[in-house]
Amino acid sequence: MQTILVTGAAGFIGRKTCEYLLEGGVVVAGIDNMNDYYDVRIKEYRLNELKKNKEFRFVNLDIEDLEALKGLFTDHTFDSVINLAARAGVRYSMENPFVYMRTNALGTLNLLEMMKEHNVKKMVLASTSSLYAGQPMPFREDLPVNTPISPYAASKKASEAMAY
Repeated sequence: MQTILVTGAAGFIGRKTCEYLLEGGVVVAGIDNMNDYYDVRIKEYRLNELKKNKEFRFVNLDIEDLEALKGLFTDHTFDSVINLAARAGVRYSMENPFVYMRTNALGTLNLLEMMKEHNVKKMVLASTSSLYAGQPMPFREDLPVNTPISPYAASKKASEAMAY
C-alpha cells in the first residue's frame, strides 16, 4: 500500500487532501505544527476526524525542525510528499518576514533534503496566487512571477525555485 506524507495536515486544504487520499486507499502520515495563526480548536477537530481512519497517522512536527524530520524519515518510508505546510498571510509577513522564510523556504528545503536522503522521488508543492500580484490580468500560468511584492510571496517563490 502506498504511503504519502502530507504536511499541513490540520489545515483546511490539508485535511481535505488527507481525506481524499484515505478514501483512495492510501496510508497517510500527516504532520502539522499546530500553530495558532488559525484557531487551534478547528485544527484539532479536523485531526480528530482524520484519526477515525486507521490508515491515518499524525505527528505534531514543524518542517522547520530538521532533526525532527530526520527522525520521521528514518522511522517511516514514504512514496511521496505533499507539502501543504506554510505560513500564510501577506499582511503578517510584512511584520515578521523571518518566520515566513523559515517555514516556507527553509521548511521546504528540509523536506527536499530528507527526500533526497531517503530516495523519495515525488513531491507536490503548494504555492500561492500571491506570486501573481502586480501582474497583468488575466493571469496565466506561464507568466514570469519573478517580482514578488511581499515576504510571503517571496518565500513561496523560493520554495518553488528549490523544488525546481
